[in-house]
Amino acid sequence: MSDGIIEFSLNVSTWLLPYAWIALGVIILILLPLAIFKRTRRFSGTIIFYASYLFGLTTWFLGAAITLSTWGWLALIIGLLLAGVGVVPIGILASFITLKSASLGISIIVMAQVTYACRVGGEAALSGYDSNE
Repeated sequence: MSDGIIEFSLNVSTWLLPYAWIALGVIILILLPLAIFKRTRRFSGTIIFYASYLFGLTTWFLGAAITLSTWGWLALIIGLLLAGVGVVPIGILASFITLKSASLGISIIVMAQVTYACRVGGEAALSGYDSNE
């Protein structure tokens, strides 16, 4: 059963990854420049905020697959009990410690940071932060 869950998580993560790259490109090339202007800031912030969910899902499924495949069910359950997002830091640790893959661990860290930055930046634009220019 765990092989099926690992395969499903990896498939979902692999399927979402190209869309996440496209979304990141759109954010950097189009939405961030649009966020400079007051009139388009709310639109930009909304799209950036919703894109953070795409980045978060991609990161979460990859973290869950790594956690389950390396450290098993107990680590996955502990990660799920940590507000559901604990599988990401556990997956990072498993990448560094068990898989000895610094590049995979760093990739997950960067993905988590992109998720957080888009969430915070999108919320800031939506709340009218810096809107009194």
